[in-house]
Parts: sequence; C-alpha cells; structure tokens
Amino acid sequence: MNGYFKIEQNDKGVSIRLIPPTEDGEKIRVAELREYLDRLGVTYDPMAINSALYQLSDTDVVLFLSPIKIPTVDEKCNIVIAEDKLSAVLRFYPGEAEGKPLTAAYVKELLDDMKIKYGIDEDAIERVLSEKKYCSDVIIAKGKLPTAGRDAKINYYFDTNNKARPELKEDGSVDFFKLNTLHKCTKGQVLAEIEPEERGEDGIDVFGTVSPAREVKRAKFSHGRNLIISEDGLQLMSNVDGHASLVDDTVFVADVYQVENVDPATGNIDYNGNVEVNGNVCENFSIKTDGNVFVRGVVEGATIEAGGNIIIARGMHGQNKGKLIAGGNVVAKFISAAEVTAKGFVEAEQILNARINAGESVHAEAGKGLITGGRVIAGKEINVKNAGSAMGAATILEVGSDPEVKKQYAQLQKDVAEKTKSLSQMKQIMAATAQKLQAGNKLTTEQVMNFKAIQQQAVQLQGEIGADLAQIEQMDEMMRFDENAHINVRGTMYQGVAVTISGVNMAVKSEYTYCRLVRKGADIASTNLI
Repeated sequence: MNGYFKIEQNDKGVSIRLIPPTEDGEKIRVAELREYLDRLGVTYDPMAINSALYQLSDTDVVLFLSPIKIPTVDEKCNIVIAEDKLSAVLRFYPGEAEGKPLTAAYVKELLDDMKIKYGIDEDAIERVLSEKKYCSDVIIAKGKLPTAGRDAKINYYFDTNNKARPELKEDGSVDFFKLNTLHKCTKGQVLAEIEPEERGEDGIDVFGTVSPAREVKRAKFSHGRNLIISEDGLQLMSNVDGHASLVDDTVFVADVYQVENVDPATGNIDYNGNVEVNGNVCENFSIKTDGNVFVRGVVEGATIEAGGNIIIARGMHGQNKGKLIAGGNVVAKFISAAEVTAKGFVEAEQILNARINAGESVHAEAGKGLITGGRVIAGKEINVKNAGSAMGAATILEVGSDPEVKKQYAQLQKDVAEKTKSLSQMKQIMAATAQKLQAGNKLTTEQVMNFKAIQQQAVQLQGEIGADLAQIEQMDEMMRFDENAHINVRGTMYQGVAVTISGVNMAVKSEYTYCRLVRKGADIASTNLI
C-alpha cells in the first residue's frame, strides 16, 4: 500500500501524521503533501516537512504544523483526466476521525460535473473507497481506442506470375517450350476469392466523443470475358476451359486461337485471347491480341502486338520493318533487324541490328549471347555475353533513365499542383454562382459569359491534369530502376560500343571482359560481376 498522510487536530493545533508505505508501495510525494496542505490553508515549515519525510522509515511520524486550527477535514479526492482523454484517474485522501467519509455518490457527481460519462467503473469507485486506498492512482473511467479492422483482399488460386523465363539448359541453350507462361484452367474452376473486409470498432473517450474506426477497403473483382461471379459475390470462376492470367489486378481467361501459319490463308489476326502459331508468321502480316502469342516457327517482317507475352521459338527476321510490341515479355531464339518494345524483359540468344526497348531488362547470355549493331535500351539491366564485334559494329546499350527525365518529372509535379489549385478556385466560383441562382438571383449578361468561360476553362484544366498525371505515372515506371541500373558482361564488350547508364555516356575504347558496368557519379565504372 502507498504511503499517505492524515490531518490530526487537538487543543494545541494542527498536526500531520505521515504513514510509511507497506511492501512495495510508493513513498509519500513531497509536492503532493505540500499542495494538499496549501489547499487546506495550513501554515507549515517546508524544511520540517522535507526532514520528516526523509527520516520516515517503518513507523508513523506525527509532525506539528501550526497552533491555528482549521475546519474539520473530510475525506477528499482529485480526479485527473489523461491527455488522450481515454482515462480518468481518482486519487483519494483521508480526512480526520471526525470528518465525513467520501461517498460513491459524491464521486459520481464530480464525474458528472466534469462531463465524464463513458466507461465509468463503479466497482473500482466502491473498492477504492471501501479499501481506503489513500494516495493511490485508481482508474475509475476508461475509454477505448478505435480498432484497425482489416481490408478486404483477393486470394488468387492460379499462378499470377507473368514473368516466367525460359529454362536455361546445361549446354547453354534455351528450352523455349518450358516457359510456363500459360496457366491452364477448367470450366467451373474457382480462380479467385474475396476475403471480406472486417470493420474496426469505433473508439470513444471518457467524455463520450466517438473516434471513428478507419474506413476499411472493400474488394471487387476486375475481370475480362469467360468468367462468372458466384451469387454471394465472393468467388470468381472460369466459364470455359482455357488459360488464366492476371494483368494489373484484372483476371483474364482466354481460350487459345490456333493456326498453322499466319499467311494469305488466314490474313491478319485480331483476337481477344492467346494465339498459337504452329508454323511461321509471314512478311507483312500481323497479329493483334490482348493475350499471349506463341510462334513455333519464324516471324518474317511482320508485326505482332500482344497485351501479354510474345514467344518466338525459332526467332525473327525483321527485315527492318518487323515489330514486336508486348505488354509483358518477349522471348525469341534470335532477333534480327526488328523493332521490339516490351514492358517486361526481352530475351534472345542473338540480337542483331535491332532496336530493343525493354521496361525492365534485356537478356542475351544463352548460346552465343550476342548483341551487335542497333540500339538496346532497358530500364533496369542488360545481361549480355558478347556486345559489339571485333570489327567495331556500331552498337548502343542504354540502361536507366536520363537525368533530363527527372527534371521534367519535377516540373510536371509542380504544374499539376498549380493547376489543381486553379481548378479548385474555379470550382468554388462556380459553386457560389450556382447558389446565387438557386436563391433566385439573376445574373447579368457579363456574369453569365464569365460563368461559361470559367466552366470551359475548368473542363480544359481537368483534361490537362489528367494528361499530366498519366505522364507522371509513365515517368515513375521509367525511373523505378535508376539507382541499380547496370550492364552485366559475361564475355567480351568490344571497342566501339556506346554505353549510357542513367544519363552518363561512355564510348568503349578498350575491351571489357566478365564485369559489371555501373554509374559512379559522373562516370561509368567497371566492377566485379556478381
């Protein structure tokens, strides 16, 4: 039990009895005692108080304070509210033997006067008064913090990895048929399931003020054709036998369109789903699909556009007019005289006089592992066995983004902030004008013209902000690999190769072998290959 103090009076005047703590109880607080005496209006010698408390050991000490008597002292209490308003603490003080005891009803009146109305612990109040827990902090009202709750989430029951790469065999060649880029599904198969959100509980302080729990996020399926949602809205199922894929949080199921060749017999192919070509894609023909394209033969001067991956088992003769455009990855035995754009990676054993632009990486390590001629750009890394040629073929390798892009990015962000501010001001003006009209006020001809002009400007500004935000998102994608951009050379990089890493340029004047090229400050340096 904590140590405490008690006023005693007799014919000689006022004294204070100091009762030491028992067991692990807290000692009497000097400041608390002096504050208590000040409130009672008792005169005392501070030095004598300090000395008595210092000497207090196992037995009570009675210290005479003043010959001037005071009114009979009743039991008293203080109630302190925590800074976060989540608790109210009572501290109980004894009275004289003749004083009135503190009652639970009086404590409740105090709480009512202080506007405390939530979480009152009546048992704690009764207990502290009956057990006479003097000079002890007892929580008599307690609020609660809001609980976090849990956002809904979607569980996918198929392989959502769209970055499968071909298997590299022991002899250095690539097995283009072991890609695992298509994830088979059957009709009625559950491909995804929503784990519903759980709302948190609101918080409330001792004054009864509610702190709303965080809004939890709900989930809903985003999907393409060939899929159905269960009656309870929690399961997404395939409606056909086909292949499942996840692209930007949207589930697609495609049944595959198969042809022998893309040639005059088939014409150009425009299909929503995966396309498999057992033979070749002939010159000047095209394939366009939102799925994957798999070609078992050769692509000759043709154009292939795919929302997913493009796989060409035997390679591509671009003839300086062929194009491959993939929302995922591009994998081919070789790529010659073609233009290739991929959001993911590009992989080929040989890249010859081609223009390659990969959002993430370019791989030319298997087999001959050659990049010679043309221009190869990757956001994160280029992995090559041999780059350029002993004859000095003009070859350009670039990784990372240009510093100029960062300046444009910062300027765009500033422009969006300014335009958003201007748009907000325009909306305020339009809202104020609308209120006037609703109130029955008529506008002058000039005011009507100004109102229409502001409306047109707001629409135009909204469009500009949308375009700027789209460009910012695109730049974000470009710059996300900047810090670790590098070129891995697993064989030889010959003289004549031009290298750019995050805006720093270097012309290779002597051969590099088995190394990693990285940017260091304003230079490009060679380091050990990891």
